[in-house]
Amino acid sequence: MGNVEIVERVAELLDQDKVSEALSLLDTLPQHEIVSVILRLKDEHRIKILSAMSPDRIGDELAKLPAEIISEIVAVKGLDDIARVLVKLPVDEVADFISKAPSRARVEILRLLPRDYAQLVASLMKFPAESVGGVMTTMVPVFQGDMTVGEVLDAYIQKSKQGVYESHYFIYIVDEKGILQGYTDVKTLLIKPREVKVSKCTQPVKVTIHPFADREVAAKLAIQYDLLEVPVVDLDGRFMGIVTLDDLLDVISSEYTEDLLKYAGIAEAIRGSYVVESPLKLALKRAPVLVYLYLMNAITGSIVATFENIIERLAILAAFMPMLADNSGNIGAQSSAIIIRGLVTGEIKLSKRDIAMILVKEFLTSTLMLTILAPVSFAIGFTITFIALQDIVISIRVALTVSLALITSCYVADIVGSAFPILLVKLHVDPAMASAPVITTIADITTVTVYFTIATLLFEIY
Repeated sequence: MGNVEIVERVAELLDQDKVSEALSLLDTLPQHEIVSVILRLKDEHRIKILSAMSPDRIGDELAKLPAEIISEIVAVKGLDDIARVLVKLPVDEVADFISKAPSRARVEILRLLPRDYAQLVASLMKFPAESVGGVMTTMVPVFQGDMTVGEVLDAYIQKSKQGVYESHYFIYIVDEKGILQGYTDVKTLLIKPREVKVSKCTQPVKVTIHPFADREVAAKLAIQYDLLEVPVVDLDGRFMGIVTLDDLLDVISSEYTEDLLKYAGIAEAIRGSYVVESPLKLALKRAPVLVYLYLMNAITGSIVATFENIIERLAILAAFMPMLADNSGNIGAQSSAIIIRGLVTGEIKLSKRDIAMILVKEFLTSTLMLTILAPVSFAIGFTITFIALQDIVISIRVALTVSLALITSCYVADIVGSAFPILLVKLHVDPAMASAPVITTIADITTVTVYFTIATLLFEIY
């Protein structure tokens, strides 16, 4: 039975008040699929199933739920039941869940958690959700460098049996002040003499990060240095925790989704699930950029209106506007996407040398592309005009106008598409805000202006 069929079947059972049968059907699914079904149910169906279902059944997915669903769970389930499930989860996931819960329930949930555990959760919640501290894991093995290998192994094994540690790859070594000295792993310790000081078995860390840094920076560092986890230290170098591989993957996925939405022209990212997002909220997130672009396009219309005379004399010119505008918009969008990718991955720096390299490379790239596009544009312009007017001279001039406009607008669109993301970074704005609709609109204005200016100059001679 596919996911859609399961959703329909669960809804049907709930309509018949067969809640236990609906739960039995969900019990046959993995946790992530149960969540997928719950997200697609209508509000009244979802409330019914959440009221009857134990939070344990979707415990591993609780922190990933949208805030709307978490609010519903808090409303229909006892906080005692929720706290009993949360205490089994990693500290950072619990912090995520509580931060999404209604404000009135956050303190109560913390009070219901074991004191030491609640303090760890609260220590993470003081960091912004988008920061490294917001995704940091603190329950990792940390030992002082003056301990022996045997002492470290014994303590590590004991704490591991007690379930103290969350997912990790390395053991971190600090001095008596808690300042990070380096790291090692269990395999290394197992082959060392037990009486050797563990400080003699450590490697220096490649890089560290501050808890208030943007979490995207941690993901970039992990990619740049091929790290499985990124250690987090305070301003004095004291070890605080790590950002684990699974969290890094979540960050990369989240940031990619956010940048993709921005590039599509959606000003505010959709934080939760699209499935449960209301049409009103979607409209409010999408409308601002559309209004802005509509006003920008009014400029294009005004420019066209100023060339009314040339259009009246030769209406065939209007036939090529969509082709030219789309082409320049596509080129601008391509170049901006390439530059944004380079900026996000850190491949492109904001040095004068890199900026000059980008402008030269894009100019040469446009030139090479135009060796293909310009002849095609001329041929299309000549053919369409000749079929319509049966005049070779006018057809050549129209084709020449279209080709020259294409060449000029391509150069401008490519350079604008390349330079705009860099300008935004210089202004400390997310380069993803150089969205495809914005680049396309700028390219349209440029294309229309160049096109009709060239047409006016050529046909004044006629």
